[in-house]
Amino acid sequence: MVKHANIIPSKQLNLALPLPIFLRLTSELYSEFEGRVPYGAYSRFMIDLLQQHFATRQLDLAPFASTPPGACIVKGSTETLALLERALSL
Repeated sequence: MVKHANIIPSKQLNLALPLPIFLRLTSELYSEFEGRVPYGAYSRFMIDLLQQHFATRQLDLAPFASTPPGACIVKGSTETLALLERALSL
């Protein structure tokens, strides 16, 4: 079987995790069928997590809730937070 080149090039990343987090992640990704963590599972997990991170933003509710800055922060999609900010500004 011929292996095709990736359309989007990738870059190797060396990541060190605390052992308890690594063990928890490994148990989450472990496949009973394969008897191990499937090939590429760690990469797919990190890619999904990073895409979710980049697709969201944070809104500090301090101006709307009379709280100290950083005390009440909401995280969500850009569209959702724009609607929330507009509703709170009325």
